[in-house]
Amino acid sequence: MITRKRLLLTLVLLGSIAWTIHWRRRAAYLSNPLPQHENTGAFAGPLACEGRAYDPTKPPSRPWIDPKKACPARTQYRTFTASTLNGLQTDYRIYLPPGYDDPSEPDRRYPVVYWLHGWNASPEGGEPFVDALDQAIRAGCAPPVIAVIPNGLNDSWYCDSVDGSQPVESVIVKDLIPTIDSTWRTIPDRRGRALEGFSMGGWGAGHLAFKYPDLFSAVTMVSPPFHPHNAFPQLERVFSGDAAAYYAEDPVTIARREPSRLKESVRIRLLVGDCDGNLGYVHAFAVRLKEWGIPHEYTVVPGVAHNDADLYDHLSCPTFSFYNAVFATASK
Repeated sequence: MITRKRLLLTLVLLGSIAWTIHWRRRAAYLSNPLPQHENTGAFAGPLACEGRAYDPTKPPSRPWIDPKKACPARTQYRTFTASTLNGLQTDYRIYLPPGYDDPSEPDRRYPVVYWLHGWNASPEGGEPFVDALDQAIRAGCAPPVIAVIPNGLNDSWYCDSVDGSQPVESVIVKDLIPTIDSTWRTIPDRRGRALEGFSMGGWGAGHLAFKYPDLFSAVTMVSPPFHPHNAFPQLERVFSGDAAAYYAEDPVTIARREPSRLKESVRIRLLVGDCDGNLGYVHAFAVRLKEWGIPHEYTVVPGVAHNDADLYDHLSCPTFSFYNAVFATASK
């Protein structure tokens, strides 16, 4: 007959064995966390996806104007007219650094970081980034910069959808950037622009920076999922199910095809937590960047899952010193 004490000891032993196996497997994974199905960037087709012109009969996944006009603390809500949308209004949020309204420096200009939110999120999700950035600027870790949070809808991936319903890429490149440069005291060239984004926004930041190195000097991709096409969650929604259209906009494919252009023009940084489900994708991309001779920074943050607030909290002020180097020549 099994006594209660023996049963308890058996359960403790089994639990200890299971815990040991878990951590050994985790240690092995962290030493080489490659995904089961890696996007190697091997697509050989053209790097051009011809989306249709904006089709107003097809509704976007979220309104172009936020009816709540909600925005993170320390930011302002603004609207603008987008020619891409046939003159419709859409919106953005903007953070102005300490000193922007200082009457003693009315002509001072500032670099801009465009921060891109994640899937099924909204610009309100930029609050952890804005909070951490503001603290870093006030602590002297980062230069004073403007931060802009575009409306990425629920699932745009910051591309122009093939069916014409969500031309978010064109809205940002053709309408939002000119609006920001004409409305605020920016440094209106690529030396004064960078991209940063989380999850879908990290993928989108890489997509835009690699496609338009004439517009952006740096990119920080936070926890981006670099899927192969058959694992991409919105292949039908964004690319009408066309794998070639997906790879034409895929940052991994662009990096493999144009390494010399990127290594000379765009500073690249990858951030991810070691408990993040996207770690394998990010690690695989870092390995490929090294293989392709593209300089980059790659940081894995211990104890952080797929949560940008936790990641910025763990990295804190020093992570924003990246922008000191990025914008060192912006005002010269």
